[in-house]
Formats: sequence, structure tokens, C-alpha cells
Amino acid sequence: MLRDAGTYKNIVVLTGAGISASAGLPTYRGPGGLWSDRDLAALSHTSALQTRRRRATDLFWSMRSALAGLVPTPAHRALAAFEAGLPPDARFTIITQNVDGLHQAAGSRNVCEYHGSLARWRCEECDAVIDPPPGDPPEHCGERMRPCAVLFGEMIPVDAERTAKHALRDCDLFVAIGTSGTVEPAASFVSWAHYNNARSVLLNLEAFEGARQQFREVRTGSADELVPAFFRE
Repeated sequence: MLRDAGTYKNIVVLTGAGISASAGLPTYRGPGGLWSDRDLAALSHTSALQTRRRRATDLFWSMRSALAGLVPTPAHRALAAFEAGLPPDARFTIITQNVDGLHQAAGSRNVCEYHGSLARWRCEECDAVIDPPPGDPPEHCGERMRPCAVLFGEMIPVDAERTAKHALRDCDLFVAIGTSGTVEPAASFVSWAHYNNARSVLLNLEAFEGARQQFREVRTGSADELVPAFFRE
């Protein structure tokens, strides 16, 4: 339990697929994860937009459609409530690897979508960006649009990279939730936080290999149990 919340002035929270699991979304890595299917993983590489564009965009459109009707989990709501209760001089930044928009739906205000979003789609010809309505995958300039999500083989958006680095540069508490901690560059966040001598905590279903060497505190269990307990006021 974060009894000494008032002593922290710059809190950074990194979230991964584990925080959205109870909402009904699959995780990406590990047994049963989406990327354990080699064909799905291949379609999620940026090269598939050139070689198998319709299949790749169909995949991401189906993932976007699956978000309809989903509601934030108790873990999402606990983070939003904690942020709302902080004093004006405290900074609270969520850096999420997720593309589902559930943090914003829960009411979190300062969210850095590190891997982009499935809500917005972009035309690669003219860079037009839209939030498309339900129906068929959108087209623009004579071809299928693509999601504003970071695919394998692509760089993190400049604005997201800048926001994350600025938050981590000054943070005094770093909490990672529902993430394997193995995907770069986010896997290095805990090290960046330690440069500022920040307290580091992992809240995850299990302690992945090396977790207890990377984080100063490790707590295992479901996000819906761990997050509300840790961030309870």
C-alpha cells in the first residue's frame, strides 16, 4: 500500500497487456499470447503493409472492433482515482504499451501511448488521421489506411519517446504493471528511473526471469488485486 504517496512528486507508471487482461483482451507474449502465432506476428510487422496489406489491416481492424463495448478494469480505475487525488504539485504519468484506450476511458488524464493507438488510423499517402466509424476498414487516397499503432520494425513516435524520457528523467517512483519487461526500449525504463534513485516496483502476474534483479520490489498476482491495493489512498 502506498501510504507515503505524498512524498512522491513525479510518479511514472508503465503498463502492459496484463492490466487489460480481465477486460477480455488477450496478452501478446507468453503461452497463448497473440504473438505466439507466427502468422499473426508476421502480419504485425511493418513489412506486411507492403506485401499483405489487406490481411494485415484486416487483423488490426478486427482487434480494434474487439475493443467495442469493453470497459476499464478495476486496475485502470484505481490508477485514475489515484491520479485524481494527487496534490497539484505532483506529476503522474502513465506510459502504456497498450493500444486499447482503456486508461483514458477510466479517466486517466496524463497518458503517453508509447505504442500508439488502434482508435486512430492514418493514410500513408497524405498523412491524414481519422477515428473511423464501425464498418469496414477505412480507405483513403485509393488504399487501405493503417492503424496509428507501432508495428514490429517501426520506431517509437518522437513525441511519445520525448514524453517518456522527460517523465523518467525526474521520477522518484516507477511502477511497472502487467508487463513482461522484456521488450526494448520499455525494458530499459526501470534502469532510467534508477539513475534518479527512484523507488521501483513491479506488479505482475508472475516474476519474470531477472525481475528481482531489475526492480527493488516485486509483487505477484492479478493486476485487479495488486493495483488497487498498492495505490489505495
